[in-house]
Amino acid sequence: MSRVVENFGKYVLLEKLAAGGMAEVYLAKSTGASGVSKFLAVKRILPQYSDNPDFIDMFKEEAKIAVNLNHGNVVSIFDFGIELQQFFLVMEYVEGQNLRQVLNHLKKEGKNFSIDQIVYIIKEIAAGLDHAHRCLDGASGKPLNITHRDMSPQNIMVSFEGEVKIVDFGIAKAESQMEHTRAGTIKGKFGYMSPEQADGQAVDLRTDIFSLGIVLWELLANDRLFTSNSEAGTLRKIRECQIPSLRKLNPAVPPELERICNKALAKDKSLRYQTSAAFHRDLNRFLNTQYPEFSPHDFSVFMKSAFSEMFIENRKKLIEFAKIQGTYNGGGNSNNDKTMVTATATLTGTSDQNENDAMEALNLNASTPSIDLSDLKKKGLVRKGTGTFTASKTNTGLFIPPTGTQSSIRRPMPPPKQPTTSSNGLLYTVIGLLLVGSGYYYWQTQKSQRFNQRQAEIAAATTPTVTEGRTESSSKQPVALLIESEPRGARIYIDGQDTNMVTPARKTLDQNQEFTLSLRMDGYQYYEKREVASYNGYQIKGTLLPVPKMGYINLEIINGGSTPVVFINKQRVNETLPLKNYAVPAGAAVTIQAHNPFTGFSAEQVLTVGANQRRQVNLILSQRKPTSDKSSSDRPTVKPSPQRKQRK
Repeated sequence: MSRVVENFGKYVLLEKLAAGGMAEVYLAKSTGASGVSKFLAVKRILPQYSDNPDFIDMFKEEAKIAVNLNHGNVVSIFDFGIELQQFFLVMEYVEGQNLRQVLNHLKKEGKNFSIDQIVYIIKEIAAGLDHAHRCLDGASGKPLNITHRDMSPQNIMVSFEGEVKIVDFGIAKAESQMEHTRAGTIKGKFGYMSPEQADGQAVDLRTDIFSLGIVLWELLANDRLFTSNSEAGTLRKIRECQIPSLRKLNPAVPPELERICNKALAKDKSLRYQTSAAFHRDLNRFLNTQYPEFSPHDFSVFMKSAFSEMFIENRKKLIEFAKIQGTYNGGGNSNNDKTMVTATATLTGTSDQNENDAMEALNLNASTPSIDLSDLKKKGLVRKGTGTFTASKTNTGLFIPPTGTQSSIRRPMPPPKQPTTSSNGLLYTVIGLLLVGSGYYYWQTQKSQRFNQRQAEIAAATTPTVTEGRTESSSKQPVALLIESEPRGARIYIDGQDTNMVTPARKTLDQNQEFTLSLRMDGYQYYEKREVASYNGYQIKGTLLPVPKMGYINLEIINGGSTPVVFINKQRVNETLPLKNYAVPAGAAVTIQAHNPFTGFSAEQVLTVGANQRRQVNLILSQRKPTSDKSSSDRPTVKPSPQRKQRK
């Protein structure tokens, strides 16, 4: 593999990650002693901003401040300097995307964050903000009073491992103080300002709390809070600070969480959370109380599942970048010229692969008629054998005999030490060519066999087996399932066993395990379904139907004899009379019909019973016509008994 990358000081810029109106960000690599390397993010300021002395002074000051930040929820800054007349910052590389990109991706996939995941994200950001707000100057020990001033989804990074980090500390302050860059750098961020910031008043750490409250509200409501057709309209809405009710937009939001969000969004900053630590404390208490089963590992599984293709592609790319070794391709390192680096990949893999790669490399670079491979053997690039071989230059390229014992290939005997004639030289040439050809054929055959064997082993290890229409892996692995219900809060049972969990929740089972999922909730019918734990992030959502409301009747038959025949809504009643608490649909007409087969007396009554109402019904049988307006054809037909015929 060859790739042209850019050398920037002691860093190799591998790939451009993002570009904006002020700077561009690159994925870079820094190589230390013994070839140990680390991936970093290099943010390089565009040249036009390096010419402004005011901006340079502010950029230097803010870089000094940002270097003091050291927290797991803040992207670390490792280096600051100038190279090729461009200021740059070297930051921690987060393998993931910013929160705005994550939300856009989930929207395309028809997914969204659950409430516990939202609370976890905001809780982690609040912890990072608290560290920044309390940070001290490492040199003087004085408080730095850092305020981010640009807390928005674009400045929140979420890694594929589930880590949540804040970016652009200090730089946002420098940008906000540059009037001529305001429209280009914070356009689109007006929706995350605090009321005092929109009014142009002095801001403090509480403006970051308000901005983070906006992010929390938008995640819960799945909508924008302050938005308008113009920036002026957006600022006007922020100054008015009218916050719609979260529970009206999303009834699943618990009242306590709505209270926390509204407190962070208080227009009067004296009524807000006064510190990010207090905001973090309430969110942490809510998460532990309402979702005790939540764990950061489950969130990591969700991110890897939602971004599986992107995660795999990024890992492959990093593996390729890790092989790059930069060598200067000539040219000076002047202030105006960028040094380009031609990157080559190092040889890695199995011994057989290294052997093949080494042979191909020697083939490409061979310049002498004879090459000794003893040094390569010592380094492990060529598999050791019992014989010693040399590589000979032929008219078709460089020939390297196969590895093995000395008896596997016959070497030509050296010629006698005497003057050779032209005929003897021709004979030796022919013999040598035959040996070269046979050796090359043998080597190619062995190489092909080894390749086919490796491919078969890889296929056997990675190809899943299919059993009864389901795909089963060769080994069971735990997978996390997302179990939801409509409405939420249903008790979860697995194979009849209570899990002590309620929806939404994540349950870990063995991959491809069959199980019976039951969801139970008061006032709703049981939900039960047979499922298979297919893969990480597999979602199961059950809809619970409400239990129909019922009323109850107590029925007593008069003149019915010992065995009267009773029908309720055309269904024969087999219970022993009188009936006690007989359930009937509430609010619907109930038809009661009774008949004495011995006397021929009958009666019918239509009534309505309210929900949970108990009604006493005394039905008197007689020869009179039934009280119902229904025709006799609607009544069940009862044949008279033989005793009745004899009496007549």
